[in-house]
Amino acid sequence: MSNIQNRDFMLGMFLLIAFVFTGCSSHPPSAAQFMNVELNEKKFGVGVIAGGSARVGDIYKGDSRIDVDYTDDESRGNLDLSLLFRFDNSVFGFAFENASLKAIWGGRSRYVGVQGWFGMGMGVKSGDENGMPFSGGLMLIEEYPILGNLKVGISEHISRNAYLVDENCGGLGIPSTYGYGEFGIGTYLTFEGFSIEFRYGREIGEPRNRFYFMLNYAFRTKGGSK
Repeated sequence: MSNIQNRDFMLGMFLLIAFVFTGCSSHPPSAAQFMNVELNEKKFGVGVIAGGSARVGDIYKGDSRIDVDYTDDESRGNLDLSLLFRFDNSVFGFAFENASLKAIWGGRSRYVGVQGWFGMGMGVKSGDENGMPFSGGLMLIEEYPILGNLKVGISEHISRNAYLVDENCGGLGIPSTYGYGEFGIGTYLTFEGFSIEFRYGREIGEPRNRFYFMLNYAFRTKGGSK
């Protein structure tokens, strides 16, 4: 194969794998790492972020509230891997939550950022009485420098989260996703590429609360003023 054919083949395989695995779980991405992408005017850069998150509180687990033949599994933690691009004040890219893919876009200045994201669920049924197997949301972020590369931030978000809904048939069913609305607030601390983040989420329409704990590290590209 030529280099172009190899590139097209790899891109096709990536998209196929992403499609196959999309629909497991989806929660708001890191506010800290969105703001941690270096601000370098008129230059294009790439950042790779690796980490994970844990959740406690009212997590969906067990018999499905939608269909007695299904089980819910939101999970209490996941691995995160993001590929973010930035040019001037624009930030865009992709993020995996375990194997679930979502697109990220938005903009940031030195002290304020707006982050949006979107992902699609899959399966023979959405697991959702509204028939809308997508996830996504919008987040406002404010960041304040403390000393040098040490920064603190706060975030506010509204989102449609998703989790796995699996048929109770010995592993022979096709997993689907269920979505629910959430609003919440968070705070974080960053130092160079490292971030630690806490977030609270309240389910819309249900008295259910979730608490997120996130750790991430960014392998950022070369220099730029923050």
